Amino acid sequence: MQYRLTIDVFCHAEQTSSAAKALAEQRAFARCKIAVRDGGLARAVTHYADHPSPHLIIVEDDGDTDMLQSRLDSLAQVVEPGRKLIVVGAINDISVYRRIVSLGVTDYLVSPLSLEGMTDAIERAAHDPKGPEKCKFIAVTGARGGVGASTIAHNMAWAAAKRLNIRTILADMDLTFGTAGLAFNQDPRTAFGEAFGDPERIDVTLLERYMAGDDDNLQILSTPGALRQYDSIDEESVEKAIDLCRQMAKLVIVDVPHVWTDWSEALLTSADETVLVLAPDIANIREARNLLDFLNGKRGDSKQVKVVINKSDIAKRTRLLPKDISSTLGIQPVAAIPFDPTTFIEAANDGKMIGERFKSHKLIGVFTDLVMRTGVRAGVKSGSATAPKKLAFPGLFRKPQPKVA
Repeated sequence: MQYRLTIDVFCHAEQTSSAAKALAEQRAFARCKIAVRDGGLARAVTHYADHPSPHLIIVEDDGDTDMLQSRLDSLAQVVEPGRKLIVVGAINDISVYRRIVSLGVTDYLVSPLSLEGMTDAIERAAHDPKGPEKCKFIAVTGARGGVGASTIAHNMAWAAAKRLNIRTILADMDLTFGTAGLAFNQDPRTAFGEAFGDPERIDVTLLERYMAGDDDNLQILSTPGALRQYDSIDEESVEKAIDLCRQMAKLVIVDVPHVWTDWSEALLTSADETVLVLAPDIANIREARNLLDFLNGKRGDSKQVKVVINKSDIAKRTRLLPKDISSTLGIQPVAAIPFDPTTFIEAANDGKMIGERFKSHKLIGVFTDLVMRTGVRAGVKSGSATAPKKLAFPGLFRKPQPKVA
């Protein structure tokens, strides 16, 4: 996901200033308008007396708690209502944190602020607690072609929709040879790739025309198998389509084919969670190492790629075990799926997922667990009631209310 925000950062520490200047180089914030200024909170107060307020303000202050609160009160007088504020302070104390956020500040962080800390704080601030629950976007790809990444993506989508009761959209980005429709025994009316012929026309109504599936909880964007080239697809149109899908569902799983383009790189780096599937052989390990180094460098420490080993027991005779792969890659796989060709082929030939074809197969639990390991929570079944969520904090920059005599 790429944000389109106006962000002002008022810094004191050099590290915070460097992080703010590097923010625009991050793909998720490439389309944000970011202004970085020295002088911290004190300068912000004087600046907004004569300038309009952006969507998000980050201010750094080096004063004590009383001075900080006084300056925040002054800032609230000059900033337009409804803006979000992140405060970076010098005091690392839970009581200070509670006192500051009680004023309605979106977040309080300790100075100096790193790039990762800044991006995480902005992402938290960008989520509107009053709006609908944020849709999760998972990208699934293979270290090499033919490792079963598509099959895993399909079964994850089924587990999310059927076992966890989450409204899910499965988008197959292999626009020519994609098998998502075939795997679910669905015949897409029109190839998903056609939606990118005129990017200006992409909207929710158009995407609904390309969706297949007889279950409201699971809709599929795929191809009927028409041999057509889609060379003119650009990153912006793919991003737009996925963002629209996120408005229509609680979970979007994108099957990213084994190609390297601007849009495939963008999907893998911007997804909330990226799942890399590999088979236990040397070529897969090499490609996985390259992809992990690149993607993790782009995604940051808090959003590391998750690894799944497929056909995990196929290489027992060569002694290339999952633990050896983990040691080589320096990462613990979130799942190891055994080699079971009969089960998968029977399900595929019937146009069903493992959970439909084999009602009590142990792999159902594996795919369900894999979905939940990406941070997805089970949906609420129809007819059940939950208490409404309460806002954590009141708004700092809200419109003044008339006093009652």
